[in-house]
Amino acid sequence: MTALAQLAFTLILSFTGVYAMALEKPDYRLVQKMEDIEIREYPSYIVARTLVAGNNMERAGNEGFRRLAGYIFGGNLADQKIAMTAPVTMAPAPNDAIGTSDDYWLTFMMPGQYSLDDLPDPADPRVELVRQDAQVMAVLPYRGGWSEARYREHETSLRRLVNRMEGWRPAGEPVWSRYDPPMVPWFMRRNEVAMPIVPVPSNADAENSPMTTNVDP
Repeated sequence: MTALAQLAFTLILSFTGVYAMALEKPDYRLVQKMEDIEIREYPSYIVARTLVAGNNMERAGNEGFRRLAGYIFGGNLADQKIAMTAPVTMAPAPNDAIGTSDDYWLTFMMPGQYSLDDLPDPADPRVELVRQDAQVMAVLPYRGGWSEARYREHETSLRRLVNRMEGWRPAGEPVWSRYDPPMVPWFMRRNEVAMPIVPVPSNADAENSPMTTNVDP
């Protein structure tokens, strides 16, 4: 590697490290590590989100990002700029929600300093502010590009690992999280596939649960 190439690579590493430390990210408590996945407990936090129609992940991701970036860069009724956070998340809309499984929710976490009352209303009616419930997630981190094929590969791995976990079961759709900007080289980009999970009641819990007995009059 030439001296110039080494310098360029060092600058990229430095920029990536500074960028990663500068952005606020959701807090979580690490509950357990199982094989390649982490079980994390996330508290409730506020997000800006938008529902994008269409079955093409790349186009939906680009469109959703533009809407949400517009909101935090001043596209709101107060012309107020809001700090960028990480990650950008993307998840299919459930069939019983506003959209269908061909639609995607794109989400930005709002900085922790804000409450729902503090945040300005979006100028774009397709953007909404909601409080996300606290939840437990099974998370599979990986590095690499943003192709749908690479995401699907890791989504499949996560589903397989979750189905093998003892004491937990899936409780929702997978969520794709991307932490880095496009200028970060593809092989260094930090990504995650996550899935909401809930504990499976033990046999003792099931035996001690209230039961209704029908008695003939």
